[in-house]
Amino acid sequence: MPFDFSVGQILIVLVIALLVFGPRRLPEIARQLGKGIGEFKQSVSDVTHGPSSVASMSASAPAPPAAPEPAASGGPPPAA
Repeated sequence: MPFDFSVGQILIVLVIALLVFGPRRLPEIARQLGKGIGEFKQSVSDVTHGPSSVASMSASAPAPPAAPEPAASGGPPPAA
């Protein structure tokens, strides 16, 4: 397997990341990485499920109310 890491190797990578980024920025970076992975998974899911799931999501959204049509009575326009 190409990604067969042992616990020792993971700890070494974490210590190096701690030294490079510092203890204050490391949680922020991890949070951003997690959000990015979540967005990537959502995009992959959208692509694999095809446009039908995207179309059903947009079809379930309520349509904006239509503007009332002006009356064709020929009278003066309503006061603003």
